[in-house]
Amino acid sequence: MSSTPGSLRGPSVEATIEQIRYWVPTISDVAHTVEAREGESWLLSLEPHLATACPVAVALRQTGRFDISLAGETYEDRALETLDQLVLLLERVVDGGVIQRKWVSMATGAAQGLETHVHLGPGLVLRNGPAPDGDAECRDRHFLPYRRRL
Repeated sequence: MSSTPGSLRGPSVEATIEQIRYWVPTISDVAHTVEAREGESWLLSLEPHLATACPVAVALRQTGRFDISLAGETYEDRALETLDQLVLLLERVVDGGVIQRKWVSMATGAAQGLETHVHLGPGLVLRNGPAPDGDAECRDRHFLPYRRRL
């Protein structure tokens, strides 16, 4: 995931929205979904029925950049290499491919940062705060898939 401006490859914003609209009904039995438009942004919110799954909300702008909230952590003004990766990102969240990693100081227990990992190809890491220093340890929170597999 990149946070620097650049030209987007792949489908247009409207084509990506249509891809996501086509996909959303496949999860309607396991999540409450809300779609809206607000100014220049298209909004999508997925609230899983299962409390231990990861809720997600996306605000996609016409520029192809987006804000995303995963399990209450918001990451603003993001971009992917191609917009079709946004569908893959949402699929990974629904499949339980999210780990929230909290870094804490071993000496004081103070929080030193929070990363959200979404398994997207070679990996996608969203980070709030600076990288932890040498005396930090991580505590991972794993999320379940929206749909139980029997």
